[in-house]
Amino acid sequence: MKKLFKNGTIYTMLNKEDTYSGVIVENGKVLNVLNNETLKELNEQDFEVIDLEGNVMFPGFVDTHIHVMGTGVWLSSVILNGETDIEVVKNKIKRKSQELNKGDWLIAEGYDENLLGGVRLNKSDLDRICEDHPVMIYRVCRHAAIVNSKALALLNIQNDVENPDGGSYEKVNGELTGWVYDTAMEPFDELASNEDEQSLTYHLANSIDYLYQFGLTGAHTEDLGYYNDYKDVLNAYKTVVGDKEHQKPFRVRLLRHFSVYEQMIKDNATFIDGWIEPDAMKLYADGAYGGSTALLKEPYSNDPNQKNYGIAIYTQEELEEKVKMARKHDGAIAVHIIGDKACEMVLDAITNNPTPVGLRDRLIHISTLNESLIERVSKLSVICDVQPQFITSDFPWVQDKVGEKRARYLYPFKSMLDRGIVLGGGSDAPIEVPNPMVGVHAAVNRQVYGEEEAYFTEESLSVYEALKLYTTQASDIAQTTDRTGFIKEGYEADFTVLNKNPFKIDKRELATVQAVKTVVNGKIVYESE
Repeated sequence: MKKLFKNGTIYTMLNKEDTYSGVIVENGKVLNVLNNETLKELNEQDFEVIDLEGNVMFPGFVDTHIHVMGTGVWLSSVILNGETDIEVVKNKIKRKSQELNKGDWLIAEGYDENLLGGVRLNKSDLDRICEDHPVMIYRVCRHAAIVNSKALALLNIQNDVENPDGGSYEKVNGELTGWVYDTAMEPFDELASNEDEQSLTYHLANSIDYLYQFGLTGAHTEDLGYYNDYKDVLNAYKTVVGDKEHQKPFRVRLLRHFSVYEQMIKDNATFIDGWIEPDAMKLYADGAYGGSTALLKEPYSNDPNQKNYGIAIYTQEELEEKVKMARKHDGAIAVHIIGDKACEMVLDAITNNPTPVGLRDRLIHISTLNESLIERVSKLSVICDVQPQFITSDFPWVQDKVGEKRARYLYPFKSMLDRGIVLGGGSDAPIEVPNPMVGVHAAVNRQVYGEEEAYFTEESLSVYEALKLYTTQASDIAQTTDRTGFIKEGYEADFTVLNKNPFKIDKRELATVQAVKTVVNGKIVYESE
């Protein structure tokens, strides 16, 4: 039976003013959009009527950079995100340790010393809290972690250990503190991960249910290359995602980590058209600001010795070899970039190894720019996956690390749009909450909700520009503008219904807007109570 969505304001996103009063859906597609006159002419008995109850409907929101599987694993971990009391943090870890079997790994996520008055736990602290388990506490950026003595002993890592390429072990007076950065984390990741296809299927189902409540109808995600075997991850997606009975409709684009990229091609790994589709080859160029491992052209401003420039995961030659791996298979790359030096290195690598015709490389985060770098980006065949919430998460402390001159070009979204650069809105969840409206708030206001201080508002976006990050521009990035990103005849019936009109409320209240319905393929997958 055809469905009729009515009794709300329906924004097609073809332009800011393009609104309708009804939408007819059949077989997962938009059959027609209706104004008041055509709506009155319908015989509603011919339809299953969905009452929007005066709410506001948009094309389905899409997160263009997230870790969907990682978010599911995070939901099952000790969650420390947002905690401001170190005693609460310690108690959460302690309680979890009492639930585990002796010797099991204890994993916690979201530790942020910036919210804890600068308190940095170390391995000795973890040893006292948790005697019977190896422990790994991920910093919120996931480019640093704290491990305890049992974890170090399992890998036979002692004080004389040398730093690996692209990573480091923190030492004080020659003794390991338990803090590990970037590639130094990888051996612990591998040892601690005990996921299999069954557990990953469970995590993925939980994650998608969680994402639905924020109005998300799809995501561009990076999960392959972790959890021991890419086949377990891919099979979990095939089990959970789709339009068959007992599956969850959710549109996914899978970035392929370089460590499994060629193996997946060799294996002729298969996907599901319209639901699970392959995307670019993912790699990292540098670390993150949280652990002072983002790679900068000039030293960190708060480094007393003026010697810390961050960490390059690869030399320029190694980076270009990775790019050539993708090019050998006529593929695009997707690169994690935080610092301006990392950006320069990646742009050089792309310039020296041009993007295949018809494709675009993805620059993920691309947090620190300047006028010259923005100009270079605008002339290349690239798109940028940005995280507006990083503005509000980072600015309260990151200016101390980079100084005001460089801070001016942190997340310069308006300058990028003005140069014609395509931006997609992401959360990098579980790093940030996967709520597009919180991202819209950050992009528009460049301030933490409820606080007065705003950061370089000359880079603020309009509400329409910010909403496009999660709708029309997300579709452009996926190169599916012929079927997604708008509410239009023949397009996929993916809708996000909000309880407030973002164009009509005080823009400082955008973070309070909530999804009340999420519709994928014409099916209501989430309704608020």
